[in-house]
Amino acid sequence: MRRRLRIDLPNPVILLLLLLIFSQGCAGPVLQTYPADQKEITTVSKAFLSSQKLRDKACNCCIDAEVDISLSMPGWFRNHTGKFSAYLQAMEPGYIKLVALNPLGQPWYVFVTDGKMFKSLNIFEEKAYSGSVQSETYNKFAPAGFDPRVSYFWLNGRMPSGDMQIKAVMRDREQDAFWLQINHANRAAESMVLFDPDEMLILRHVLRDERGKHLAEVVYADYQLLYGERNKDSGSVSVNGPVQAVKHFCKVPGRITISSRAGSEKIEVKLHSFIEGVHFSEENFSLDIADNFQQLLVK
Repeated sequence: MRRRLRIDLPNPVILLLLLLIFSQGCAGPVLQTYPADQKEITTVSKAFLSSQKLRDKACNCCIDAEVDISLSMPGWFRNHTGKFSAYLQAMEPGYIKLVALNPLGQPWYVFVTDGKMFKSLNIFEEKAYSGSVQSETYNKFAPAGFDPRVSYFWLNGRMPSGDMQIKAVMRDREQDAFWLQINHANRAAESMVLFDPDEMLILRHVLRDERGKHLAEVVYADYQLLYGERNKDSGSVSVNGPVQAVKHFCKVPGRITISSRAGSEKIEVKLHSFIEGVHFSEENFSLDIADNFQQLLVK
């Protein structure tokens, strides 16, 4: 059983904003790059694609952790800043559950989504909100191009499975890492990913629209090993090689910083107290609403 968690944020609306994952701004960071040679382009591209495939095959499908979250949103709700703690459960591709607890260990706010629909409960006010992640309200706080159907991969420091094409590879001027320009099948937005080929890790992920304008940025840090075999019933492919060699690829970020285009709105998520080897099902992300709750449909 998870221990009781501290909470220091009275306004539940802010939590809803967090759970919609991203905020929007106006300008964007300038990426400091210089050209890579052909050998580097080939080597880095191969390493990136191989690392993503290996993680899909070998690493666990789920995350179960405690989180400490800091918010800084100037201009929103009277320049609100705050901190709170909760626990997070997630399953690929887009299942998320976040539960905030009061000092007595009682849940006061719950948010769940399967990547298509979402529900949120304000337990103190006895109100329940539900709707589609494609709704106008939800998308008001999510940048164009962000796909909630694969939100697990954003939390995991990985790229979503499926067709993706590397359009360009460039060296970063400040770090010994490479920027990959990636197009996704059936998506207008593209990704600029800062990849460390030695550690096989994604360090930054900038989402851009079709004109190259920055929509949001995610910075990953404090990676740690988290290894649990995939559920054999999931149909995943087994991986050959020593367990330790495979385990090296199964790292998850311990700190995630999400910024708007302007960089003025920022969310920092610190993940800790991971439970290894967890396996969830769709039932873990269902949410029953009591009869005494006022139910509101978000459009």
